[in-house]
Order: sequence, then C-alpha cells, then structure tokens
Amino acid sequence: MPIHDREEPGKPDQSEDGGKVFIPAKPKVHFDDPAQIFRVCAYCRVSTDSEEQLSSFELQQAHYRQLAKERPNWDLRHVYADEGISGTSLKNRAEFNAMIAACERGEYDLIVTKSVSRFARNLVDCISLIRKLKNLSPPVGVFFETDHLNTLGKDSELMLTFLASIAQEESIKKREAMVWSLAQRFKDRKLLTPPPLGYDRQRDAAGNYIKYAPLVVNEAEAKVVRFIFDAYLHGWSQADIADFLTDIGCRTKTGSTGWNSGSIGYILTNERYCGDVLTWKTFTSDLFEHKRRKNRQDLDQYHYLGQHEAIVSRETFEMVQALLQNRKHHIRGGLPSLQVIDGGVFRGFVPINHHWVNDDPGLYYDASNSVKGPDRKNRVRKSTFSAFDLEGYQVVRSQFLQARYEGPAMTVSRDRITFNLFCMRRFADIAYIQLLLHPSERKIAIRPCGRDAVHCVKWRSDAAKPLYPKALCCRHFGAALFGIMEWDPDLLYRVRGTWIRRSDGQIILFNLENAVSVLLAPAEDAGKKRIELLPEQWEHGFGEEFYGHIVENEIFYMAKSAAWQSHRPSVPAPGMAQYGGSTEEELQAMMETLTREAAAGHAGT
Repeated sequence: MPIHDREEPGKPDQSEDGGKVFIPAKPKVHFDDPAQIFRVCAYCRVSTDSEEQLSSFELQQAHYRQLAKERPNWDLRHVYADEGISGTSLKNRAEFNAMIAACERGEYDLIVTKSVSRFARNLVDCISLIRKLKNLSPPVGVFFETDHLNTLGKDSELMLTFLASIAQEESIKKREAMVWSLAQRFKDRKLLTPPPLGYDRQRDAAGNYIKYAPLVVNEAEAKVVRFIFDAYLHGWSQADIADFLTDIGCRTKTGSTGWNSGSIGYILTNERYCGDVLTWKTFTSDLFEHKRRKNRQDLDQYHYLGQHEAIVSRETFEMVQALLQNRKHHIRGGLPSLQVIDGGVFRGFVPINHHWVNDDPGLYYDASNSVKGPDRKNRVRKSTFSAFDLEGYQVVRSQFLQARYEGPAMTVSRDRITFNLFCMRRFADIAYIQLLLHPSERKIAIRPCGRDAVHCVKWRSDAAKPLYPKALCCRHFGAALFGIMEWDPDLLYRVRGTWIRRSDGQIILFNLENAVSVLLAPAEDAGKKRIELLPEQWEHGFGEEFYGHIVENEIFYMAKSAAWQSHRPSVPAPGMAQYGGSTEEELQAMMETLTREAAAGHAGT
C-alpha cells in the first residue's frame, strides 16, 4: 500500500463520501481511565477547632491518601486543609484559596473532596468557582466523593446547583439554631462571659472552670483598670494612657506590653467594669461575608445589673461615658464642671455648654441652688411704680397687642435653639456670648463675653457677612431643658424676650414660662408655615398680674443706681467641681505604684 494511502491514528477519516469529512470529538474525561494520569489534590475542612473535629480532620487526610493508592492513575500531589474555618465564605480559607490559585497555574487536573458542603456552603461561590475551574485550559474538575458527582461530566451543573442549595440552607438553619440557643441562654442568665483585663473566671477545687459562674476580680490587673478610668477623667487622652502603660511595660490581658488607643477605648466602654453584663453587643449580620456590626436593637438584648463584683463605681463608669461623648464634640480635658454666677443680676444663673453631653436636669438645679440669694419679692415696693395700688391689674401680653413682633425671640426644639434677627442686630458687633440658664426661675439669658469666658459661644464669625438667625445645636441640653419645663418633645416652643441695655452692657432675657408651643403646619398648607398654640390659661386673662410681672422681670425694672454687674464671671459651683474619681495626688500615687509593679513583673498579667 502506498504510504500516502495509509490512515494515521488520531487523524480524521479523509475518505471522500459525497464531499463529507468526519472529525471525531475528543473522548470525555473519565477519572477512572487507566490510560491517563491525573494530577490530583484533595481538600479537607472542619468548621470548628474542637478535639473531635480535629480528629475527623486527620482521618479525612488519611482517607484521601489511601484513596489515591487504590487508583494508579491518580497522582496525589498535595492535601489542602483548613481548620476551624466556616465554608460559607472564601475569606480566611487560606489553604482553599491557595489550592484554587495552583489550579489556575495549571498544576492540577482534579480536586477531590468529600462533599459539596465541604467545598463551599455558599451557592454563589460554589457555582462560580466550579465554572471558573471548568473554563481553565486544560479544565480542572472537582470530584465530590459522597455525592458521586464529577463536575466535568454531562449535566453536572444541575445536580451541583441542587446540592449546593441544600448545603447553603443547612448553614442557614444551623445559624438560626445557634441564634435561638444563645437567646435562650441569655434569657436564662447563662452568660458565657470572657474575662477582660481585671477579671478571671472562677475555678472549682480541681482547677476546672465553672461554667456560667460570675467573674472574679484579679486585683493586680484591676489596679491598671482603675488607673485607666481615673486618668481619663483627669483629662488624659486614650493615646496618652496607652503610651504611659507601654512605656512602663505594663502587660495586657494577653501578656503583651504594647497598648494602643483601641485597647484603652475597649476598657473605657466595657460595662463589665461596673459589674454589669450586656448581652449581644455585636452580631454577625451577613452569614456569607461574616460581617459583624453593633446590635442596634436588631436582636433581643438583656442588661444584667450587678452580675459580678465591680472594679469601678457605676458613677465613675457613667461619667466616663459622658466624657467620651463630649470628646466626640471636640471638648478636650477632663470632665467639665458646672459653674454658677454668685452675684449681680445673674445670681443663680448657670453658663451652658451646649455641646456637653448631659441631659440630667438635676445637675443644673444643683448648680443654681448652690448659691443663695435674697428673696426678690421682699424687694418689690408698690410705691416704687405708682402712687396708686395696681393690685389686680395685668400687663397685657404682646401677642394681644401687635400683629407683627419686632422684639427678641427664641425658638426651642429638642435639638436646636434659634435666636431671631432682632437678637442678631442688637449683638451685631459681638463676637462671643454666654448662654445662661436659671432652672428654678425658668429663664434663659444671653450676654456678650470675651473669648476666654467659660463655655463661650461664637456669635458672629465674620462681621462683614449678612445677618442671619443664629442656631445652636444642643441635643443633650435641649433634652434637659425640655425635662425642666415638662414640654412636649414633639413641639417647638417660641419665647419672646426682653432686650435690656445699660451703660455697662446689654443683655437679652427670655422668660420660659411665657413660651408658646408651635405646631408645624401640614405640608399641603402652603399658606402657613407654623401655627402657634396659645396656652389654655391665657383664656382667663390678658397677661401677668402687675406686681408679679415686676418680680419676674426685676432686671428690667432695677433702678439705674443699682449694682447691675451683668458681666460678673461665673465660679465653679460649690460641691460640684469634683465629679468623683481620684484626686491628682491619688492619681500620681497610682502611677508610681504601677511603674514599680510593672518593673517587678506584677502589673497586669
């Protein structure tokens, strides 16, 4: 036979049959074909690091080595294994990701694993990875042993989708069961509380940990915790505290001597230091991405008070939380103390820091009442104002006299105080003012002040710019003010004031008792912006009784010869300058003790 007439193996049949040439397809890959050698890797995964699971992990590796020996055409080159890693995400699965990268480099023809659930419990990840491997050149197949599924086989994706969906749903059900189990434990006060710095878990006589037992104080570590809280109250920043503890070699709970602002912040915000336990502060919001976020009433929480012995008092802990919030508003230093004006026309008035995170009305009452003044009613003489007895006469309210009000006015909401243009015009050349409150007399005043005055407020940043109403954001002070006045938090309140000028200065005074509630008009009512709701008691009179009005507005009616003292500075309120914690001397002694103990290896752990 001529050489050119011979058929070469693997070549298409080129014999002519009506002009048709037949080209056979490549044979399908079959992993049991003894004529082909497959480069194989195996993958194992256990989802926890318990001893039982790790034992199973060792057995899985041994199983695949034995399986490769039984198949001569399998060249098992490596066993990849992840320990204690969930299959719902590809994150943190270092061995798995290394295996996929090796397949992309062309190092393997086949991945062998026990089941779809071992490979991935996320439907999207599973399908996308299998397609990615199948589209490589040459393609890489995955053989799921217990599922008897070869991903390079015909119609494999339909079965794969079904099995991957089941694996994903199993993870979802497991998570739901775990959440339910934790919820029941928390409800029954079965708290698995890891001990932070300053605490240890209780042990029995045999040295074993007692499950659900309250934490016990580790006194050596507790000294460090108390120092952190006291130093922060004295004005140290979190970075300052971390630097000091690092410099002296104080140890953390894990034994490290490196501290940072984050570790200090964790201690300062941990309610366990005042003896409480708050459950479920964070939770996994995404099962597949494993993202954790703060629990903002997404799951039920329980706050158990007095669960174990406290290291710091509840008062100290709450003060630190207030100071942490204040520093978010760029208020530096230690916890701000309330001050009070102890004389002059503003006796008993408290300068307000409208950024200070404090909504307790009692503190303002305590500060104001710390200075005692004469009874103003005893200073009112009827003959001063008229030769006639004006008993029973009323001073008519301005709302009943004028259609348009041109005096000072203030609008108050829970989070904002706004002064109208009249106030701005009267203080047009003023750079800074003080906001003053007298809680018992229900009055607010503003007065010009210098830049160095306590709690000064910038009134006009640029005198060349046009005048606009002045708004002060004061969410926490607003809450305290609404508590003092017992106002409805859903309403606005408008107060008309009095502008008073003397040779030595000017002030604007607002009597909160005369506030008028304001209701925002419905959006469809374009003709009206706001609706004033006049108090019911105004139906029975036109204004205040004359002599009562004089007492309430004493500042306006004072004789020109009287000592006005409108610029009298404030002083720390007696008994309120120190909010708790240690003194400077005590803090210095704590620093020296920690330094000595750290040098001896006893501070911290």
